[in-house]
Amino acid sequence: MSGALLAARAFLVLVGPYAGDFVATFAVSWPRWPTPLLGRSHCGRCGAPIAIGGQIPMVSWLLKRGRRACCGGRIPIVYPIGEAAGLVSGVAAAVATHPLVQAWIFAVGLTLTYIALVDLRRFSIPVGGLAALALEAALAIAAAPSTEARLARLATGAVLALALETLRRLARRGARAGLGGGDVMLAGLLGSLVGWRLTAPMVGLAALTPLALQLVTRKSGPVPLGFWLSIVAALFLLAIESNMLVE
Repeated sequence: MSGALLAARAFLVLVGPYAGDFVATFAVSWPRWPTPLLGRSHCGRCGAPIAIGGQIPMVSWLLKRGRRACCGGRIPIVYPIGEAAGLVSGVAAAVATHPLVQAWIFAVGLTLTYIALVDLRRFSIPVGGLAALALEAALAIAAAPSTEARLARLATGAVLALALETLRRLARRGARAGLGGGDVMLAGLLGSLVGWRLTAPMVGLAALTPLALQLVTRKSGPVPLGFWLSIVAALFLLAIESNMLVE
């Protein structure tokens, strides 16, 4: 292994949690931009500056027991989730050997993290996240080894989106539809990424997992489908990259 490749892998692993924290900041602020976007971090509740020692991903949240040091307010759970997802994205990207593949994996991981966290907090799929994912899906389709494979990816995404859109229209009741247009577009893009063999398991797990959790906890409520779709798709993509699943 060359020194350059080793350095690139170490950089991805180290920067991953910080990138995940940055993505979580955008998710918390959505649909607005975080303020300030650059410069020293400030408490989102009282505005006090956050010391550098209090910005260590995941570690600071655990040491503070999820509370803000300045005002005692609760730190949104999306921050440690985003930091952990960034770490996983960095490790997954570091496993790849080609720089372009590393960049693609890292970008997809952070994009799915952003979409998942926004949907978890707001029950909405951000248009910016969908646009970034569409670009990443287009790159994956273009990189497919044959025209047949490219068409298969396109057809998978189109068929899945059409099926869910049909279901959405059939199940819609006034303005309180459980399945949104953003969910449909997200599922279609993810279908083109994971491939036709894994599309049905992806949708099935994303739909059944939260329902199973509700049965176990005996709590009911709306389900952020985009959150679960992003998680399951990310796990499948990790498995594909690790050659644990055949695309």
